[in-house]
Amino acid sequence: MMTVLGCVLYEHNIWLVAVAALVCLAGSSATIRLFNRAANTTGLQRAGWHFLTAVASGSAIWCTHFIAMLAYDPGAPVGFDPVMTIVSLLTAMFGVQLGFILAASGLTRLAPALGGAVVGLAIVAMHYTGMMAYRVQGLVSWDMGYLVVSIVLSVVFSALALQLAIRRVFWADKYLATGVLVLAIVSLHFTGMTAFQVSPMLIDGSFSNPSALQALALAVAGVALVILGAGAASYLIDDSMRAQSYEQLRHMAMSDSLTGLPNRASFNDHLDHELDLADETGGKLALIGIDLDRFKEINDLRGHATGDEVLQVLARRMNKLLGVGEFVARLGGDEFAATYRMQGADRLADFLARLETALVQAHSSR
Repeated sequence: MMTVLGCVLYEHNIWLVAVAALVCLAGSSATIRLFNRAANTTGLQRAGWHFLTAVASGSAIWCTHFIAMLAYDPGAPVGFDPVMTIVSLLTAMFGVQLGFILAASGLTRLAPALGGAVVGLAIVAMHYTGMMAYRVQGLVSWDMGYLVVSIVLSVVFSALALQLAIRRVFWADKYLATGVLVLAIVSLHFTGMTAFQVSPMLIDGSFSNPSALQALALAVAGVALVILGAGAASYLIDDSMRAQSYEQLRHMAMSDSLTGLPNRASFNDHLDHELDLADETGGKLALIGIDLDRFKEINDLRGHATGDEVLQVLARRMNKLLGVGEFVARLGGDEFAATYRMQGADRLADFLARLETALVQAHSSR
């Protein structure tokens, strides 16, 4: 453990390590949320969310690795093979996608852990493919003990992360899953870098530009955060649309379609709530029934369209006069009901008078 910590503190640019950690944390958080959304949808929606999860996760993992690699100082000039660097990015994206699909499949109770293990192996494959792209002037050797430990840490932590992410038994599970996924990525990288040992063999005239490498690291971080921001925006937009759809459905279920007033179901819920409140506070509740006289004659003589308009006019007028503790609903047909949270007999009389005025005005206006 101390050797790994020493590798981080003494062989890396600590500021770029902090940037890599920020990208890793943001990416892991976005990944867990996108994965949860994919696991709770079906069909084409699930495929779309899996794609976004793979892009966000693969980008975050690869960018964390690449920035941390640029932060590493081997004491010799370095470069990168472009083909292998691109291969490492594609390895991350395709590998984690397979893992997330398996984790959300529900094939067995162990599917999340198995899928997480695949994600861990994808992180491993990405890291060591990226190391194959790393060109350094020196003799490279590997400490096989640290190398094996890095693989085990990545697989175990990734499996645990997706098991926590899909479980959601406790409200903090998604935060725990995010933290564990960060551990999977970070422990793999820095344990793997501890296993990577370089004996510099400097050649005259060869050099690398540290400032250019740092600028490249910051550029990679910026692109990563833009990609993660797009994924997070998709998640938030979907959340907002879900909330709006739920509210619309709830409004339709609890409102009268003709008048817009609360319907019978809404009235029953409101009445139960007011009765419970009256029991708790020792208060009283007035219940008023409203039945329109001769409403059937309006439908028979003027037609149902006119009758509907009368109901709408009445509803608007009664709705406008409501104050605190006052409630009016349409129960069906020409039947309405109102409740009044008692604050005194004189105030109840005032409420009844306002209701009567609204009814008389509406009828007289027809």
